Amino acid sequence: MAQFDRLDRLITNLIARGELRDAQYAIGLDGASVATKAFGGADLSSRFCIFSSTKPIFASLLWRLIDQGRISLDTRIVEVWPEFGHHGKDSITLEHLLLHTAGIPSPMITPEAVGSREARVREIEQWPLELEPGTAYTYHPFSAGWVLAEVVTRITGMPHGEALRSEILEPLDIDRLELGVRPERLGDVRRIDYIREAPFDVFEAVTGQPSPPADPDAEEPFDIRGFANDPVVIGAGAPGGGAISNAASVATFYQALLHNPAHLWSDEILADATTNIRNTFPDGLALGAPANRTIGLIIAGDDHRRFSLPQHGVDLVMHPFGPAVSPQTFGHGGGGGQIAFADPTTGVSFCFLSNVIDRDAFGAFQNQQDIIEAAVTSIM
Repeated sequence: MAQFDRLDRLITNLIARGELRDAQYAIGLDGASVATKAFGGADLSSRFCIFSSTKPIFASLLWRLIDQGRISLDTRIVEVWPEFGHHGKDSITLEHLLLHTAGIPSPMITPEAVGSREARVREIEQWPLELEPGTAYTYHPFSAGWVLAEVVTRITGMPHGEALRSEILEPLDIDRLELGVRPERLGDVRRIDYIREAPFDVFEAVTGQPSPPADPDAEEPFDIRGFANDPVVIGAGAPGGGAISNAASVATFYQALLHNPAHLWSDEILADATTNIRNTFPDGLALGAPANRTIGLIIAGDDHRRFSLPQHGVDLVMHPFGPAVSPQTFGHGGGGGQIAFADPTTGVSFCFLSNVIDRDAFGAFQNQQDIIEAAVTSIM
């Protein structure tokens, strides 16, 4: 479509410069996906790991369970799962988990346990409390999601991925998004890989001091590529970052949050989820700007703090979706450069997916904001 030429050229040029490989975008409007395109080695049948863009989709299942009266935001997890309370975790509520204030940000399910619900449960019960629940925002990449998965299974009697499909995805006629994918259905999933190198030492650039030496006894750093490509992990369906989808399905999901076509959620819970900022704790990753989190989503807000390192050519607006969207925009990005949001002011939803982890974090962030700006202006 001619109106998306600028967006298409931008993505094509990024691929040509080695800053992307395979990619796909979709734009939604008036309740439907109205434009979608694939690039690189991908086509429109391709699917991608959407990383943390999974979080709001899974959270929407909890919203439905709240509407049905099967759980509430102030429910303590031990009321559903008594053994979860070991090691000081007995005061954690559903709201804490959805707001990333539960105080258990660090734990990871071990590779040996990830494929077994029973093993995951045993590990989670032994996790220690790191922070007093409700006292600070610390992003929970995976831990909160796995707790929510077990809560869903105990409430619904279904594996968490099946519950998501039954309660949310099937009523919305979304059949290309899966949380927990069987091996025989992995043929259309693009492999994740790393690209580029970090152009400078961030710690040294910010502090003027050399990075501290690596601890030889420290565990190996988490390999997000291994996580995203592992069939066992994909099959387990990590609610914090493991859904597999095409871009059109995610854009359609966000249109559903704008229009609620299948009446899956009450007006009250949907308004709470898409407009009510419950977490205003400082976000260290955004220069101390408010976290602006609802029960599952990030609200864009109007805090446009800048991060500048002139000596390295870095001058970025630390804004979750870039300055081209309205402050009311809600959504959630993902670790592979994934973008997903809806702007209630314009009615537009947008999803961009790729299959790379860019080690040049600042360059990748700028590319994300350029893609968003090109997409938003193309449809206005």
